[in-house]
Amino acid sequence: MHKHKSYLVGGGLIAGSLALAALLVMLRSTPPQEEPAAEAPIVSTVPIEARSGALRVRGTGTVRPPREIDLTAEVGGRIVSVSDDFVSGGSFSAGDVIARIDPSDYRNQVRQAQAAVTQSRFEVLQAREEVGIAKEEYERLRRRADEAPEPDSTELGRLLFREPQLRAAEANLESAQAQLETAETNLERTALRAPFDGRIRTTTANQGSYVAPGTPVAQLFSTEQAEVIVPLESRRAALIDGLWRTSARQADQSRAAEVTLTYGDAAYTWEGYVDRVEGALDAQTRTVNVVVRVDDPYDAPPETDATDSPPLAVGSYVAVDIEGRSLDSYYSVPRRAVRNDGTVWTVESDTLLVMRDVDVVQHVDDQAFVTGNLADGRPVITEDLPVVSDSMTVRRADN
Repeated sequence: MHKHKSYLVGGGLIAGSLALAALLVMLRSTPPQEEPAAEAPIVSTVPIEARSGALRVRGTGTVRPPREIDLTAEVGGRIVSVSDDFVSGGSFSAGDVIARIDPSDYRNQVRQAQAAVTQSRFEVLQAREEVGIAKEEYERLRRRADEAPEPDSTELGRLLFREPQLRAAEANLESAQAQLETAETNLERTALRAPFDGRIRTTTANQGSYVAPGTPVAQLFSTEQAEVIVPLESRRAALIDGLWRTSARQADQSRAAEVTLTYGDAAYTWEGYVDRVEGALDAQTRTVNVVVRVDDPYDAPPETDATDSPPLAVGSYVAVDIEGRSLDSYYSVPRRAVRNDGTVWTVESDTLLVMRDVDVVQHVDDQAFVTGNLADGRPVITEDLPVVSDSMTVRRADN
């Protein structure tokens, strides 16, 4: 019985301890809950660059020749010889004989025409002599008769002095001379000559081929100059002052341009000029086609090694920078820094994000030229933020 009591006392002590512990837990004070301080986002920035002077209007285009023709045979015959450069890519100068058609028949025609001219000249001399004899006979008749009839201007009177025979002989001479000129021209045309300095794009005939008049023999393009057609949106074209009045024939209206070709890891630049603007907008793209010309495109550009430099070859894809309007002040910022709403986010007072409205003048590569209430060297944010508001606090990554 005594042992049973001790168990009850022990159990009561344990139960009381547990109840006291539970009461203490319930009565303990709750520590104050504090919100963690929000950290300002870290942003990457680039300093704004102030500029002034002429803008560059950049475009791209493909090099093409200002002149390209099909060299055709003007007379028929077999091609008996061709130039060593009568191959695709072969170069030539104006007046060079590229190919020659068999001239044998045409030489014979010249000889026949020369003989006909000689015969006609003899007939003219003979007719003139007969006219002289007729006039002498008439004078003798007048001296013998006191009342000799006066010659008149009728056909009968002219026939008296054999003038129709002389006119016929002279007409035959003119016809023979014309035939001789035609024969000589045809003989000259057996030599197919280059009409300008250039290169051969393709050949369509070769030595031994028979060609008829009008048959294309080769396709030629000129190399004295090269053209680049640069399509520009109207907004960018408007940056070039006097563009629609530009004409290469008026030196005072010339607009400078630079044509850059990327070849391998290097870039090569030729000096050019705006030659003209094509008269109509492109019906598909609604762009203005500006024609830029470069002199001597197959020569190495200035200050480059001619042995390593490529030519500004026809078909090359190039970038073109045209001298544009001159502005007193504008700014260069990364293109990605200009937001869709026409603002840039600047950092002011070292931690304050400020949204500033800008007008984009143009884009050149990864840069945007803008005007607005900006300052040289002021940081501009180049990345997007998930949440942004004007005058929010930010931290620059470079601080």
